[in-house]
Amino acid sequence: MDKIKKAIDIAKRYHKGQKRENSNDAYIEHPKRVAEMIRKVTNDKDLICAAWLHDTVEGTAIFNPSKLRELEREINDLGPKILKDVRDLSHNGEPYESYINKIAKNKRLRIVKICDMIDNLSHNPTKRLIEKYRKAFAVLLKFN
Repeated sequence: MDKIKKAIDIAKRYHKGQKRENSNDAYIEHPKRVAEMIRKVTNDKDLICAAWLHDTVEGTAIFNPSKLRELEREINDLGPKILKDVRDLSHNGEPYESYINKIAKNKRLRIVKICDMIDNLSHNPTKRLIEKYRKAFAVLLKFN
């Protein structure tokens, strides 16, 4: 099985039964849309996998250490680079501004985060989210 199909399988299992906050969509539709955007701009399979998996840590496993270890083992089987990308894309309680500054320094991950934010803004965003992302876009788009 190719690594993208494996990433899709992992994402589907870890997001099973979850719904999006501001809609009735199954949560898996979000990483699917993000991965589709990524696929339109690059053939980088590792980055496409990271897009599929970008919310698995913070959305399903971060508060359950044994589940987190299991998830990280599965992702590492796809490749250590993908695991590093997914870890770096995970917002683990650090101040949001620090998180965005970290992402902004990585050209590859910046693409995933921008696509993630675009998709999040496409589905009933709150005024608070719009303002938060306005500041984040300013940081993410100013780096070369």
